[in-house]
Amino acid sequence: MESIKTLLFTLLLIPTIVRTQTIEIVSYGENPLVVNPLIGSDLTVNFVYSSEDGSSGNHIFIGLEVLDANNNYVSYVNGATLENQTAGTDKTGSVSFFVGSSNPISADLPTGHYYQVKAVLFASGGWSENAWAGHWNSPALTLEIDNNQQFSTNAIAKGADISWMTEMKDQGYTWKDNDGNTKELMPLLKEYDLDAVRLRVWVNPENSGANGWCDIDDLVVKAEKAKTNNLDIMICIHYSDWWADPGQQTKPAAWANYSVPQLETAVTNHTTDILNALNEKGITPKWVQIGNETNDGMLWTTGKASAGGFSNYAKFLNAGANAVKNFNSNIKTILHIASGDNNTLFRWNIDGLINNGFQTNKFDIVGMSLYPDENDWKSKVDNTYNNMLDIKSRYNKDVMMVEVGFSNNRPDVSHQFLTYMIEKTKQAQGLGVFYWEPIARSPFTSYSKGAWNDDGSPSAAMDAFINRSTLDTGSFKVIDDTLFKVFPNPSMETIKIELVNINSVPVEIYTITGKLIKKIPCYKYKQQINISNFSKGIYILKINGKPQKFIKI
Repeated sequence: MESIKTLLFTLLLIPTIVRTQTIEIVSYGENPLVVNPLIGSDLTVNFVYSSEDGSSGNHIFIGLEVLDANNNYVSYVNGATLENQTAGTDKTGSVSFFVGSSNPISADLPTGHYYQVKAVLFASGGWSENAWAGHWNSPALTLEIDNNQQFSTNAIAKGADISWMTEMKDQGYTWKDNDGNTKELMPLLKEYDLDAVRLRVWVNPENSGANGWCDIDDLVVKAEKAKTNNLDIMICIHYSDWWADPGQQTKPAAWANYSVPQLETAVTNHTTDILNALNEKGITPKWVQIGNETNDGMLWTTGKASAGGFSNYAKFLNAGANAVKNFNSNIKTILHIASGDNNTLFRWNIDGLINNGFQTNKFDIVGMSLYPDENDWKSKVDNTYNNMLDIKSRYNKDVMMVEVGFSNNRPDVSHQFLTYMIEKTKQAQGLGVFYWEPIARSPFTSYSKGAWNDDGSPSAAMDAFINRSTLDTGSFKVIDDTLFKVFPNPSMETIKIELVNINSVPVEIYTITGKLIKKIPCYKYKQQINISNFSKGIYILKINGKPQKFIKI
């Protein structure tokens, strides 16, 4: 027995034989990589690897990282992980990943820095860092930002559905700016150039999982705050006690046994009750949605379009729209259909309604939803844009994105998606873009497509709403020192301003996307500004309208 123990101990001391592993980058797109501020760019990396001796479970990481002039690691940009790749000799592979430019997360990618593509092949069956082979490409990849993009100047409404606001506040949630200052939500939204809010209302939410929230009384509370903040208001009527969407359009419990005429009357009365309650507070909404994401009708199954209910569906929409127009003909009415990229669905829905008595003259706008992901957002926005053009031409109706959302795990890509969505909506002469519940965050909800950080501050995605005409970053160049000097640049803690030919002037500091984050008077010949709480990246300092870039490191 003792001899067996000795043998086992001896075997444990013998080094493990590591299988031969190699990986090499063959090519990586173009050099330089030109990134469009509107749609970003995809970097394609081609590689070859060997993992011999029958190994399995090979994991590969391909990533883009920033280096300084001394080839020291600075930051990670983006990448992809490939799990359980096939074993063998000289196996080839390719991967593409997104590189953005116009958002704050990627805005610290100025031209002239060094970028290296890194490839790592991990040990068979695991993720151990001491069992990989890597390769740094040479020469360094350079990144150039195409600043020649001309953004549309068409004015659109920019808004957000914030119906969870009162419920979240009741549970103790607060909202902060990116400097950590607690603020009221609606003024904070206005800092991002939002000018409208969308508010949903259910019939009897006391009878549902809503626990009473988003009834008419709760709606009025939020609408009053919106009016106080000079925000336009969109009312989204669900005609249900809880969620109404493409997968469910459940009748309110109190309406469950109503006939078709009774349901029409109920729709009319409920719509009128909402408008009366708002009117008592001196509030007139700009838009009213008759139903929410009625892809297959409403008030199921009586008004389910695919189950022979197209005629009833049309009657219910007509009842709601007539109620709005009879109350105030200036309020714009919206037919809302999800999957804005699906032109076939929109034609089927609207043509079916028209063929079944739909009063098109009582509807002003076709509203759309879009919830893409990392892999398809550009194509889905392009398809939505084409759908907008078709709807406008075919039915002579205005269009609007009344719901958009994107994964809160990728605020950089979300920012790019929103930038592109807003731009394409403007190009289609759409009326607006609304983010659905950007304030959603854990642990209040498991919904994962908000645009807010868990600390209560807006994520970088929200910067996409900032009006780009306020600052054209493509025009910013380092000016001469005839008016003022900024030093040291770059800096970690403070910058010093030295006035040359001017005095007693305000100093403004903007993010690279054009958001004003600091404004202070400058009375002295020399003045120091603390930037220690700024995030890393590029900023614009303006004095007397003259810009100067500086970098926070």
